[in-house]
Amino acid sequence: MASLLKRLRDRAVAKADELAAGTEQPAGQDPAETESAAATRPTARERGSMRRRLRRLHRTRDALLLELGALVLELHRQGRQDSELVQRKTEELRAIDDEARGLARALDEEQTLAEVVAAGVAGACESCGALQSRGDRFCAHCGAPVSAAAGGADSAATDGSADPAARASRSG
Repeated sequence: MASLLKRLRDRAVAKADELAAGTEQPAGQDPAETESAAATRPTARERGSMRRRLRRLHRTRDALLLELGALVLELHRQGRQDSELVQRKTEELRAIDDEARGLARALDEEQTLAEVVAAGVAGACESCGALQSRGDRFCAHCGAPVSAAAGGADSAATDGSADPAARASRSG
C-alpha cells in the first residue's frame, strides 16, 4: 500500500513538474498556426531592405511634390497651361505613392518579399538584394542592370500592355 501511494505521489510530482516547465508555444494557440506564422514572417534582412526602399520612396516623393508644385507655379506665372505634362508628373507621383503605401502596409503586416511584389516592387537586386520597383532599369544601390525576371513588368509596359502609371514613372 505504501509503495502504491509513493508511486502515485511520484507520478503527481512528475506531472506537476512537466506542467510547470511549460511549452514553447504560447497558451491558447494552435501549434500548426504558430509554425506557419513563423515560416511566413520576413527575415530581418528583408525588413531592412523594405525599410530602405520605403525611405528612398519618401525622399523621391518629396522631391517630386516640390517639382510638381514648382512646375504648376511657373506655368501659372507665365500664363501657360500644359495639362498633359502636369498629368504625367501627377501619375508618376501617384505610382511612387502607391508603392510606398504598399511597402508600409507590408511592413506593418509583416509580409515577406514574395508578398510585397503586388505592392509595386518588382523584386530584389541579384547583386546586392536592394528592392527594385517595376519601372527601374538599374539598381539604385549598386547600379546593376535589372534582370529580366524582375523587369518583367517593365518589358510588358514597353509593349503598351501595362498600366499608364508604370509608363509615366519610366518616362519622367
